[in-house]
Parts: sequence; structure tokens; C-alpha cells
Amino acid sequence: MIVVVLSLFMVYQSGQQKQTKALNVSALQELANTIQSQYFFYEEKELDSEKLLDAAMRGMITKLEDPYAQYFTEEEYQELLSNNAGNYVGLGITIMAPDDTGTMVQSVYTGAPADLAGIRKGDILTLVNGKATAGKTLDEVITYFSDDSTVPDEIVYLRDGVLTTVSVLRAEIHIIRVSSTILDGDIGYLRITEFNGSVAEDFSNAVDAFLEQGVQKMIIDLRDNPGGGLTEVLDVAYTMIPEDEVIVSIRSKNGDEDVYRSKGGDKISMQMVVLVNGNSASASELLTGALKDYGLATIVGTQTFGKGIVQSYFHLSGENGWAKMTTDAYYTPNDVCIQGVGITPDIVMDLPEELKNLSIDLIDPAQDTQLQAAIRVFGLQANAPATAIR
Repeated sequence: MIVVVLSLFMVYQSGQQKQTKALNVSALQELANTIQSQYFFYEEKELDSEKLLDAAMRGMITKLEDPYAQYFTEEEYQELLSNNAGNYVGLGITIMAPDDTGTMVQSVYTGAPADLAGIRKGDILTLVNGKATAGKTLDEVITYFSDDSTVPDEIVYLRDGVLTTVSVLRAEIHIIRVSSTILDGDIGYLRITEFNGSVAEDFSNAVDAFLEQGVQKMIIDLRDNPGGGLTEVLDVAYTMIPEDEVIVSIRSKNGDEDVYRSKGGDKISMQMVVLVNGNSASASELLTGALKDYGLATIVGTQTFGKGIVQSYFHLSGENGWAKMTTDAYYTPNDVCIQGVGITPDIVMDLPEELKNLSIDLIDPAQDTQLQAAIRVFGLQANAPATAIR
């Protein structure tokens, strides 16, 4: 499958949602019966009641006109779980909800089939297996990709006004969500690509390795991080936010509110800088917002994406799949909802134009103006007085 842009999400089983007035579905059943009995190409197109139901489910979600809403069959949902766990068969790209030109590639995994085929961050996929992506829903575009790992996807992408066609065969992808190294001898650099799987454990292990080597300064790189699961980002936040302090508040349309506070534990006491850009979204903004509000890290980069809403997955009864839709908005500790606005860094720094469409891990650190600005922050902090949360 293709990795879609992640959301800050929660999962609900059947029966947890509130009951509302039942729909009158007799008209849908009548339409299905009419199609089955009267449609001339019904057998030729190998239609059946399950396919009609699937189309009706997707149609309801499409009617929401929400780029983050999706319907999943049971099989598709299991593929999603496999991807979130860190291993899946696919092209190795994340894509955004389409606009009137197509669907933009948000990131490309290094060494993945899409990377080897020449697809880059910022490319616009205009055709997938002969089907136009412009103006479609994310749910629709995902269905355009092949489910057969032996059949390549024919993709047309737009870059700098030039259309290019490539053939890409799916392969097994192993997602590395946390990577780390030491810069300039005493600065720990830790990149998180998304908040899923074992990211909290991997983050903690990387920090422990820094501490064992005497590192007391850390850069957390959340650039191009599209988000992930609420549980996973909270587990990371617990290591930095003092016990009982609010990390995030989540509010529904009915005014119900869930306040998530830090559970405490071993705290990171290093000087910290967080790198962000316009593709830092959702869960990565949640973490950035909390660290910024408490003054625990200096934020460097460009304005973040501005996704301050939460999606929930609802399991439909029987084997009828899963529905994902926007259910809540979230607020930072200072009671700010960043939906449609994003977070402004403490130090605004852009990349050179020629580097903006490169994956972060392909940028030479010496040419990475945002990274170099983050490193300079520690020099400025050296003579600054210590601060603490009151």
C-alpha cells in the first residue's frame, strides 16, 4: 500500500460511539436491488452486493469532503496496521490529499522503490495507472495503486513544469522512524520521521546513548514529520514534560474535553532545540507546541503545517470495515488550537531553494541552514541563565 499522510488519531471499537437517529436505508437497498436486476453490465463488471456496499460506504465518507476522512475494508485496515508497525509492501512514499493539480509527495524513504525510480519530495503525482489524481479524495487515489506486488505502477509526476513517467514495482519497506548521531562532538541529533510503532522506545534508547557519551545538548528534528498516534507522541512527551503538567487538551464538537498530563518518569534535562518545517504536522505539532509553551526547547525552522484536529477510527459491526473521520480539535498547554495556523518558530530559518525538495536525510549538514541555525542556538544559550517551569 501507499503510506498516506498520517493524522493524530485514536481508535474506537464498535459500540463506543453515541447512538443517533437511524438512517432510512430502504432507498439504498432498493437501488442495490435495481442495479442487480436491471444493470446491463452487472455480470460483465463482476459486481456483487459486497462491492455495492463498499461503494456506498466510501460514498458516505467522500460526502464529508474531509481530506483526512477515509473508509477501510478489513483487509485495508490490516495493511494500515502493518505499515504503522514499521513493515509493509509498497513504494515507500507518503502522499498528501490531492488538490486541483494532483497529489503531492510529502516524503520518500531512502532506498525505497519510489526513491530508486527518481520520485522526490515535492513532486506532484498527476496520473497513477492512467487515472488522474487532481480533485480526487485521498481515499480514491489510494485505490489507483496496484495491490499486486508483481505488477508495477505506472506513475506520471510533475516537477518544475515537466511531466515524467516512471514504472515502479512495489517491494518490502522497513521504516526507520528514529535515527541519531552526534554532531560537533557534543550535540546529539535525533530525527523522528513519524509517531508510530516503537518510536517512544527508540527515542528513549537514543537519548540514553547520548547521555552515556556525555551529551548535554540535543536537536530533535521533526521536519517532514506528518504525525502519528496520540499514544506514541504522548509516550515521547512524558520524557520531557514535568509530571502532572498538561501536554494537550482534546475537545469534541459537543464540548467534551480530555486533558492529557505528563505521567512523569526519567526526565531529559538537556538543552534542546526542535527543528520544524511546513510538513511538520499533527502529532509533531502537538509535541512542538508543548515544548514551546513550557520553554523547554527553542524552535527553529519555518511555520508548521497547522493541523490541530484529531481523527478517530471506528470499527463497523461485522466485517464491514473501518471509518476514519475528524472528531476533535486539540489545544496546546497555553490553550491554543493551531488548526489552519501552525506554530511559528522562535527562530525562523528557511532552506536554500535548491534544497527544499530533497528528503531531509539527503541534505548535506554543512548546507542545511536550518540545522546550522539550531547548532548556533547552543552557543547563544551558553551564557544565558538557567530557567525552569514554575
